[in-house]
Amino acid sequence: MKILIVDDHPKRYDRLIAAFGGIGVAREQIDLVGCANAAREKIEQHLYDLLILDILLPLWPEADESVQHSADLLFEIREKELPNPPRHILGITADREIAASVLREFEDQTWTVLNYADDNDEWVSRATNCARFLLARRAEPQKQDERIDLAIVCALAKPEQAEVLKLPWNWSAARPIDDLVFVHDGHLEVGGRRLTVCLTTAPRMGMVSTGLRTASIIALLKPRLVAMTGICAGVRDKVKLGDVLFADPSWDFQSGKRVRDKESTQFSMRPHHLPASALVRSHVEQLRDDKAALGAIAANYPEDPSGVPRIFVGPVASGSAVLADGNVIKEIRAQHQELIGVEMEIYGMFAAVHAATRPQPLCFALKGVCDFADPDKEDGHQRFAAYASAQVLGLLIERYGDRLVCP
Repeated sequence: MKILIVDDHPKRYDRLIAAFGGIGVAREQIDLVGCANAAREKIEQHLYDLLILDILLPLWPEADESVQHSADLLFEIREKELPNPPRHILGITADREIAASVLREFEDQTWTVLNYADDNDEWVSRATNCARFLLARRAEPQKQDERIDLAIVCALAKPEQAEVLKLPWNWSAARPIDDLVFVHDGHLEVGGRRLTVCLTTAPRMGMVSTGLRTASIIALLKPRLVAMTGICAGVRDKVKLGDVLFADPSWDFQSGKRVRDKESTQFSMRPHHLPASALVRSHVEQLRDDKAALGAIAANYPEDPSGVPRIFVGPVASGSAVLADGNVIKEIRAQHQELIGVEMEIYGMFAAVHAATRPQPLCFALKGVCDFADPDKEDGHQRFAAYASAQVLGLLIERYGDRLVCP
């Protein structure tokens, strides 16, 4: 296995090189250079299994750093303008704000982007997990792992995934399970049983990305339960900010056909409703009256909470656009008068689960209300909404998880 590290601060890789040694990657298998042109020379001479590329690089050792030099190198590799393009690329940055102009490009075109930090080894663990995955794949054909109990899919790393990672479930650094998908592994004990958990985010918001990511997780890990947490818009006269909605059913409110008569064009709705698991729903309903547990969720929030969250079970519609027009919810309610919320992902996740082959997992979604899909959005409620949905998930699994994942 050959690894190339491209960074003009080589000393910060001492810990990573030591970690690579611990999994069997010897120092002589690792090349380290400090500028973009030196990286080009190395890539022309060798075929690397893994390239770790700093987003902020000089062109020559004596030149100034620029994100453009790294972006140009990445472009040449991806367009195969250089011979021997590395098989896998990890971006790395110590300052996401400085790298902002090219960060999306790196997130799209590399395996993942590591956040370097002096004061923790999260980035070291993630890079080591990537190298371990490549070593395992070289050593033997991909083997079938045991089924995991719970897979959690979030739309965004922040605030949704960040709040799930605060649950005390023994989370590990993210690891790859294929060339595109990274997961955090976790576990907890419930009723004398050890439950295994994985957590991932979709590459984009929306039903398509969520459905594709969910399908990959189901195919690779075969979870017994698939869940989603995060944020949503609520129906103003039915729920309040901070409440947690259990979606049942979910549908794409933009599904239908636009038809024209003599004078106008109208949208003919054709919603396809998909249900959540009835088993999970029955257990969520047991939590609604537990005012002590819901009060503790608000009390343990480090800032002023939006209030004590309540749990609502009911229809939540999905759409492909962010809503900021309060009138849209009125139109969506014409499709289901009991509507309690609107968001962008749940139907995609439900569709992937319902289309999965056996063993088909159970599915459900819990989302916190952060606004009412109107112009008066306040971003400050998003974190509490994500926190509340993650905490209700934690309450559900820690209390009833052994019942919900029965073989």
